[in-house]
Amino acid sequence: MNQPNNIDPAALNVQPIANIYQEGQIIKVQMRLQIRDICVFDPVMRLFIRHVGADTYLVASDTHQGGIFLPWLPRGEFCFNFEWPVSLPPGSYELGVSWGTVSKVRTPDSLQLFSIHGIESAQQILLGTWSINSETETRLNQLSWRQGMTNWFHRHFCHAAKVIGELCLANSEKLHGRILDIGAGEGITDLSIVLRYQPQELVALDIVDYIKELPRVARENGLPLQTMPDNFTFIQQSCEEIPYADESFDVVISWGSLEHIAGGYRKTLDEVYRVLKPGGLFFVAPGLYYSALGSHLGEFDSTPHLHLRIPEADLKEMVMTTKPTIMDRSGFNVTNEDYWRFYKELNPIRLADFEKELRSYGYILLRAAIRTSEVVEYDAALQPYSILDLAVEEPYMAVQKPEKNLNH
Repeated sequence: MNQPNNIDPAALNVQPIANIYQEGQIIKVQMRLQIRDICVFDPVMRLFIRHVGADTYLVASDTHQGGIFLPWLPRGEFCFNFEWPVSLPPGSYELGVSWGTVSKVRTPDSLQLFSIHGIESAQQILLGTWSINSETETRLNQLSWRQGMTNWFHRHFCHAAKVIGELCLANSEKLHGRILDIGAGEGITDLSIVLRYQPQELVALDIVDYIKELPRVARENGLPLQTMPDNFTFIQQSCEEIPYADESFDVVISWGSLEHIAGGYRKTLDEVYRVLKPGGLFFVAPGLYYSALGSHLGEFDSTPHLHLRIPEADLKEMVMTTKPTIMDRSGFNVTNEDYWRFYKELNPIRLADFEKELRSYGYILLRAAIRTSEVVEYDAALQPYSILDLAVEEPYMAVQKPEKNLNH
């Protein structure tokens, strides 16, 4: 798994500015770190201070105090500074800075000794603050996560990958095995999963070849990807006929793909069950037709449930005559005619019906989460529709294929 071992401990240069401090002075620490691989996810830098010879730390120990937390950092050197107003009783202390991840707290690889001389003992610890030097700040500003959820790459590389891997699949060991993504799109989420979990292989399946541009898209968003990873395979193929033998994959992923399969998705669900190993995991997040933007036409008009409120003829005229406000799709845009065709091909999925379909295969439900609208504003046109259908924006589900019965 691409975790903190990709930061070179030899590059951790921790320098306090002096070794004796008067109470009320400021401890200044500079930390430089070198990342060797393409990136490291969820890095955390922490300050550690304790009395010489003590077993416990006064700051940062196994908490998030005194830390800086980032979604990911690309290959290269980064410099962070820490300033801490001294408010400790007089005595000798050890100071260190350590890297790690949110889920794995490390103690420092080395500690610096310093002493505090004061007249009165302090009653509490004053926490310090981290800052970033100008060169590092400039580089971080080029990364997608600095723009937050408005950034297309960030939503797919960070948010979607964490929803799949952490929220729903709970960082399962099966993510290190063979993974299949049906309807992979531009492949940004798959790339994140490959780098995070280092699976044996990830196979991305889609009827369009957007993934060929993935190295360029990654580089434009601050990730130094020159070529596709060896364990990342793309196949331009319909997911209604998956070109792999029975029980080939440990994990299958489907996010926002089933609703786009013209003529229905039941054959695809059959194929997923066929290629999934006994005990394998299936993450699925189908697009719901009756949700606020279930039409996938929000780039023309973001009015909630517009496709349910106005006649289809009016909706078509809007799509065919309006220039869409193109969201960042990594440079892949389509014609107005394509938008309308995509809309007409949508499968009108309802969450309650879809859950029944999953259960009909015998899947075991493991985890489920939903994202909902805060408010549904009803009018006469929406009266026929249930609150559940209109309010649920996205469901995220993790299910497991039953193990084979060894007694038969």
